[in-house]
Amino acid sequence: MATSNPNITFVIVPGAWHPSSIYGDFVSHLQEAGYGATVATYPSCDSQSPKTTTCEEDSKAVRQHCMSLIEKESKELVLVCHSYGGIPAAGAAFGLSKENRLQEGKNGGVIGLVYMAAFVVPEGSSLLMFLGGKHAPYVVPDTPSEGMATASPAVETFFNDIDKDTAARLAATLVPHAMLAFDSQASPPAWAEPAYEGRRAFVRCLQDQALPTFIQDMFVQKSGVGWHVKDIDAGHSAYVSRLKEVSEAITGFAEKFEASYLREGTSAA
Repeated sequence: MATSNPNITFVIVPGAWHPSSIYGDFVSHLQEAGYGATVATYPSCDSQSPKTTTCEEDSKAVRQHCMSLIEKESKELVLVCHSYGGIPAAGAAFGLSKENRLQEGKNGGVIGLVYMAAFVVPEGSSLLMFLGGKHAPYVVPDTPSEGMATASPAVETFFNDIDKDTAARLAATLVPHAMLAFDSQASPPAWAEPAYEGRRAFVRCLQDQALPTFIQDMFVQKSGVGWHVKDIDAGHSAYVSRLKEVSEAITGFAEKFEASYLREGTSAA
């Protein structure tokens, strides 16, 4: 793993149905390596108001989480987006790049974006639109109640490369998700901003059953911008099955992001 750097804090933005607790070992591993790490939450996951909870509302929640770290602690953030989390994370980070904040005379900011088999969706589109107007076959609509959705079969979809007992335990922690978050239009995305040129990365999960590699490739290709790409031989939950390898990849990306600022004479605070 890259040399520890307390100036960098990773903000993990969860995938749909995934509670923050499922990323606990991932967070601990990054913290033990000398980095800051935290998990942002958003209202569409286990939503209390599924008929009004859009992906924009999710972006606002993630942005608030990021702003508390940036404004109160002048943190340098790397957003690590998993699956659906790529949509709210992109909206949350828009305008918050370190480059933009330096121009405003402010400290802290987002120094880069890492997408782990995550949705890269342009402004005005939605997850559903981007997939051709049909939900993935594992999405079970209006379950357990109207406007919510569950995922089935969860083990085979999300945890296919993890031992049976661990996979079952993780699958049991998943929660229903508001369907409107999938159907609502995305906000302007940070990944499209020039400030993130050379500061975007995509982790391709080669055994992913939720988002097969051809879909991951489509995300990258249709974005129209450049990405650092890392292949990992893992399923959708590589942060569990390939914890060390994923951690090494994202910390390596983060050091590259920070180095790009150092070359420009704007070292991390």
